Amino acid sequence: MLKTINKQLLALELLKRHARVSIVHRETGLSKPLLRKTYREFHGCSAHPGALKYSTQGLTRTLKKYKEVTLFAVCFEKVVSRSQNSDIRIIINAFDIYKKSYPVSQLDFSAAWVVARDLQRGITHIIKCHHCRAPVLLNAREYNVERCCVCKTKVTETSRDF
Repeated sequence: MLKTINKQLLALELLKRHARVSIVHRETGLSKPLLRKTYREFHGCSAHPGALKYSTQGLTRTLKKYKEVTLFAVCFEKVVSRSQNSDIRIIINAFDIYKKSYPVSQLDFSAAWVVARDLQRGITHIIKCHHCRAPVLLNAREYNVERCCVCKTKVTETSRDF
């Protein structure tokens, strides 16, 4: 019984952050029709339709979006380094920290979930620019121009010490 209640509480936490129903379903195992109905009751409108972006590259098409994704990735890595858990709550904590530090961001929770998943799988990773020490998210752009957004210096994987 407590397991079911914990799943429902987690689902509410995710829906509160406007997470896609497919993500909430994947993380909690609750039925999609129930989650859609709950989303509608919670927010007064239907959940966003359409496909979820399945890679960080799809989220970083502009420099502004790339910078937002990089900032979230830094928040996520810091939360991971300070936590013993490895579940969705880490993403929730990192997203909340991110939104407090940059409230006007266009990055939503579902996109943050994709970025966190790519970081956990090792598809993308953060390094520090060897010139200015700013964080750089590698393998996050479609055309893989590995340059620091601050000083425009080319970066390499050997700079990996974040």
